[in-house]
Amino acid sequence: MVKRLLIYTVAVLFIIVNSGCNKEEKLSIKYPSSGAYGENILSLPVNSNLTNINGYSLCAELGKKAELKIIITKLSGSGEWFYADGNGWTVSSYSGSSQQFESNKDGTIDLDLIFENGPGSCKVDFYENSSSVTDSKTFSW
Repeated sequence: MVKRLLIYTVAVLFIIVNSGCNKEEKLSIKYPSSGAYGENILSLPVNSNLTNINGYSLCAELGKKAELKIIITKLSGSGEWFYADGNGWTVSSYSGSSQQFESNKDGTIDLDLIFENGPGSCKVDFYENSSSVTDSKTFSW
């Protein structure tokens, strides 16, 4: 009886531990250093100066249940950002001084993003599996 109970306990613990790992993998979000369109702004350090005139990627690798929302808000200057080709993102219209980019699939999502038309600065807010900001970065160009 004790042996059977011990085997049962070990089996249940094994299932619980493995379930936790799978949940973590399903919600994982990674930011590669570059994407299909160039250097990934989501992986750049805070306060980076965006000098690449060819543009950047807005790129993430999402687990099966992961959700990512990025909100870019203009802080200063006459410069603007523009987006072009990409997949895995639903993009809102530019409203006031900000624009929202929301994941619409799992796996690798990527978008072509360009900063131009004069100097400017922006704040990038990350919402990783959350309705609250989980990270924030500022950039200038």
